[in-house]
Parts: sequence; structure tokens; C-alpha cells
Amino acid sequence: MSLVGRTVELRSTRTADTILGWLQGHGIERIYGIPGGAVAPLFDALEDSPIELVMCQHEGMAGYLACGEALATGRPGVVLVTSGPGVLNTITPVAAAFQDEIPLLVLAGEVRTDWSGRGALQDGGPAGLDVRSIFRSVTRFQDELSQPERVEHLLAAAWDAAMTHPRGPSLLRVPVDLCAETASVPEWRASVQAKSCSHPGLELAAELLAEAQRPALLAGVGARSAGLGPWLEELAYRMRMPILTDLEAKGVVSETDPLCLGLHGPGQGPAVSAYVAGGIDVLLSVGSRLDDTVTHGFAALRPSRALIQLDHDPGRLHRAWKAELGFVGDLRLLCEALLEACEPLPPLELLRRHALITEARGAEVAEPHEMLEAPFDPHGVVIELQRRWGGDAIFLTDIGNHMLFTAHSLVVERPGAFHASVGLAGMGSGIGAAMGMAAGLGAGKPVVCVCGDGGLLMVGNELATCARYRIPVVLCVFDDGYLGMVEAGMQAVYGRTGTGLLPPVSVCAFARSLGAAVIDVGRPADLRPPWDMEGPLVLRVPIDPSVRLANPRDAGFGSEHSHG
Repeated sequence: MSLVGRTVELRSTRTADTILGWLQGHGIERIYGIPGGAVAPLFDALEDSPIELVMCQHEGMAGYLACGEALATGRPGVVLVTSGPGVLNTITPVAAAFQDEIPLLVLAGEVRTDWSGRGALQDGGPAGLDVRSIFRSVTRFQDELSQPERVEHLLAAAWDAAMTHPRGPSLLRVPVDLCAETASVPEWRASVQAKSCSHPGLELAAELLAEAQRPALLAGVGARSAGLGPWLEELAYRMRMPILTDLEAKGVVSETDPLCLGLHGPGQGPAVSAYVAGGIDVLLSVGSRLDDTVTHGFAALRPSRALIQLDHDPGRLHRAWKAELGFVGDLRLLCEALLEACEPLPPLELLRRHALITEARGAEVAEPHEMLEAPFDPHGVVIELQRRWGGDAIFLTDIGNHMLFTAHSLVVERPGAFHASVGLAGMGSGIGAAMGMAAGLGAGKPVVCVCGDGGLLMVGNELATCARYRIPVVLCVFDDGYLGMVEAGMQAVYGRTGTGLLPPVSVCAFARSLGAAVIDVGRPADLRPPWDMEGPLVLRVPIDPSVRLANPRDAGFGSEHSHG
């Protein structure tokens, strides 16, 4: 991508006001953050701006809320934080946005330019904290404003980098003195020029897919961020191959589609397991990380004949396994070119491949998961939750055992109706993203996050933020008194546990104290949506801790010397 700009006029204004005016002109309606001295001019400018400030309880959660805003709007979520600990507290959501390909713009305060390098408190320059080095590996772009006249140019560059596939976070540091300064600023008109990409070798990829005996298509985070659902469906139907997804791409193709077998990895279902057990000779991977969670510790999914990788991130090619064919570029253009290269299959071959998929689907049996009495079967809770809140609801999950149950039992029928931040897999990521998504979408579309009691204790203070700004998010809290995934993993690997026991805190009392409405769920009917929501709602659901799902990551943490 490249920026094309031209100066059309000069205007004098405070740099802080220029920044907010530029963001408003690009559709930004709210900013998430926490004030501090080095960023004070921007918070003062917000007093006169139509942009809403959502003041959070922690900079890390401000970053996660901004990720949710980006998922809701398609524009970069904006985070506004001060220098030193303020910007450093955003490193985890910034890294998550980098992994999850979510556009994010972090505006961070910085010490005065004439104090830089002189031992000033919270100096982020090379002679201080060296923020640039800390964030280098998890940002698509970063810079520091050195001249007020360049601020719109840097904003445009940061925005462009965040929105260019693979999308991700940009960091712009603004010294407090320059932010407060008035200067003549050139107004930029920026436009984005699309990349063109060549497709040598796609004809060979089409031939391999046509000759395959047991092909499969695997969709990942790149397919989700590029919105490739229709192209993947067309590819799958033309070559009559099953669609598998990793957790990040869940729902990119409707899970009710006859060719979509569902997840491979955490929460995997029986149809996928049955097809993979029969072997895959040619695997077409579209934007998938092919990491340890997706491949069950790099031990499954590896095709016997050829791996074909399509991606817009060159860093993912040949990383898990050597690909026989690898293509980097605009994923939509690559899929379109591959479609053009794929000739229709003979009718008998279509029937043969369809029979393989039907056979795999035959492994699906009605699972006896019902929400009967407390403590509840978590599978049954997810099924009942979708029954009561389905339709237009968007579901997110935090990180923990509840993620496995949700991934396994939730049926996603449309793109964008499910999200889990599993690239970094940080506890609290799903809770924060759900809050930001609910803020971005407003009251018209329910946003439901399935989370655990441990995650709520870690980041639940942001419920106060949701109550203050009337953000209508729903947290369905699986309450069993444990860090369930830790507890189950320790038991599986070492044969003993106790590490994940949580302190005896009342979920209901905690949530009420922060201004949330609370329903202590004792029967299925309690999961029904209330008639009106003017802020956060917490559904406390007692869960049976003995019900577990296999976690493919457990094997990666064991050793031959483990207990048990």
C-alpha cells in the first residue's frame, strides 16, 4: 500500500486538536484510554471534541476494548495513554492485535523534547525506556512526532499500516510540548492504492487439488480478517473438498454449510476428527498460522502429498512445515486467481469426494448435553445460551476451559458472529473485546462473552466502565472456583494439581458492586435476555468442574519425566 497526498491549505491549530480533528474526519467516534501528564493536552482537547472518551480502569483493558471497537466498525480502534507505565501497560493487547490482525492505533504521550535523554521520569526515548525497541516486534508501524507540521502525515501513515493486510497495531508517540504547540499544519488528502500481485504457479496448485484423493481446505485468521467466506465456499464447492477452520476463523463459512466440517484444534468436533483420521493428501491453507493448537502439537493435518499455502503474511509460509507451493499477496486476489485456474471436476469425482465428506459427517451423533441442574454441564449451558440469545447475537469467548466448551458447542452461521483472541491467548482479551464491540455496535445487537470466574477476577473492574458509559455487554461467567484450564492441564501432565484454586469471591456481589445487573442462573430459563439493557449484565452460571474437554496444547507441556 502507498500513500498519495498533496497539501491543499495551511491552518494554525493546536496539535492535539489537529489529531482529534483528523481522527473524527476518518470516522472515529470514541477513544479508549486513561489520562496522565504526558498526554494531558489530548485529554483537554477531547473536552471540545465530538469524539467520546471511554475512560477505562487499566490501559491493558483499554487496548482490548479498542480491539473490540475495531471488530465492530472495521476501522482502527484508538487507544490514548500516557508515557512510561501507561504505554507499557498496552503491550499485551497490542501484541494480541498483532497476532489477531486487528487494526489498532495507540497514541502515547511522551516527555518534553528538551528533556529527552536527560533522565526524565518515564522518558520513552532511546536513552530511557526505549519504547520503540519494546514494541518493535508487535507493531506494523511506529514513530514519534518530531515536528507538529508532520502530525497528519504520520497519522495517515499509521492508519494505512494498521489497515493494510495483514492488519495490526500502529504506535504514535507524541511529546507533550509538541502536542500542546500551535503550528501551521498542511492538510493531507490520503488515498490508498491497492496492491497488485502475480500468481505464478497457481495452475499447478489447481492441478494438485484436482488430482487429490482426500483434499481439504483450512481457513485461518487471514481468511477471517480478509473476509474470504464467499471465495472459500466457491473454492470448496468447485473442488468438492471439506472446509476446516481454526478457532480464529470459526464462522468465516457458515458451520451449517454441508461442506464445513468445523474446527480443527481446541473444541474440535467428531466430523473433523473422522475426516482427518482418514488422511489428507493435499491441504490448501488460507491464512492459517498452522501453530501448535491448530495442528495438535504439529502432529496432525500434515498432508501426505502437498501443502499449498496462501497468505498475506510472508512470515507464516514454510513455518510449521515446508510448503510445496506458497503464495503471498492480497488473499482475495489470490483466491480469485486460484478459482479461475480450477477446472470443474468430472461428475463421478464430485460424487466420490462428496461421499467422503458425508461419511465424515456420519461420525456426528447427537451429544447428550443438557442444562439440567446446578452445577451445570458447560456444553449444555453453551447450547442453551445460543438458543436463548441466538439470532443477531455476537458471541465472544475469553481464554480458559469455557473457550473449549464454547468452540465445541456453539454453531456459528455467519462471519463476524464469533471471536476469540487465540493468537496470544491472554486472559481478559475476550472480556475487553466484548465490551469494546458492544460499545461500537450499540444496543441494537447483543454481544455475549462466555468467560470464567478467574478471568472476571483478573479484569472485571472494567464492568464499572461499562456501567458508567452504559455499554450493554453480557458476560456469561462459568463459575467453578478454579482456573479450569490450568487445573485440567496440570492434572493431565503431572497427575496432581491444586495450582488453579481461586479465592472464594462472590461473582454476584463483585459484579453488583461495580454497577452491573446480575442474574444468578439456577435454571435454563434464567439465561433468557432481559427486556431491556442499559448497561452490563452478568450471568453467573455454576459449572461442574469435572466435565472436561481435551486440550491439544497439554501434550506440548509434558515430558517423559512427568508424574502420573
